[in-house]
Amino acid sequence: MPTADLGDSQLFYREAGEGDPVLGIMGYSLDSRFWAGQVPAVTKSHRFITFDNRSIGRSTGAPPTTIDEMANDALRLLDHLGIEKTAVFGVSMGGTIAQRLTLDHPDRVSALILGVTWARPIEFMRRQHAVARSFLDSDGSSQELLEMTMLRMFTPRFFEVGKEAIDQIIAAFTSAPGGPGIPSPESLRGQLDAMDKHDTLADLSKVGCPTLVLGGKMDMLVPYFAAEEIAAGIPGAKLVTFETGHGCMVEEMDAFNAAVSDFLASVV
Repeated sequence: MPTADLGDSQLFYREAGEGDPVLGIMGYSLDSRFWAGQVPAVTKSHRFITFDNRSIGRSTGAPPTTIDEMANDALRLLDHLGIEKTAVFGVSMGGTIAQRLTLDHPDRVSALILGVTWARPIEFMRRQHAVARSFLDSDGSSQELLEMTMLRMFTPRFFEVGKEAIDQIIAAFTSAPGGPGIPSPESLRGQLDAMDKHDTLADLSKVGCPTLVLGGKMDMLVPYFAAEEIAAGIPGAKLVTFETGHGCMVEEMDAFNAAVSDFLASVV
């Protein structure tokens, strides 16, 4: 099981494919297994490194308090792997980490993919997060919170036609013995706190690398206008829009992966 010893944490990571590197940074509560649908698209032409954020999945360490902290973990993973420059692919919370990494260390990022993410505090999201904290504080379980989140991840239609896929995603949280397990309430609270502090909108004009922004029109976790704001803020950014929601990387996997593959081919 490959891990990077960062001193204050150990990050579990996976590698697949060959070629120039792409670092995948996953979103709230999820671990590197949830990149499975995108691995074939990225590894057509690139080496794909994915990892579990601190205190999530098989990674250790104290729960995060800021996006900066998780971006620093990602940077230290690149150092551990001897990667001087990489494309960075972040989804949801992972997209906020990717923004922070790119702004703080532009020399380390060759291209940027930002999926269903945001660049400033959004009141709708703040209220969602407050409800999630209240649920955890009232002794609600992490498993129940994650299942509730799934209801807003996908469109109602997908629950009809993609029931098996959704059931598989939920079942993945209840791992077999020795698996990564369900994130602790402390880890979930820490990520919520970190997300609420994220604010890079005023600095996005400083991003100088090729950028692809992916947004879902029906997103009920991160509003679509957040993707529009990012695309408008980053010079030359390309915005690709999907007709579904936050789970468009699953619900519209073929189109999502095609956009990613085409972008990566264009920046080689």
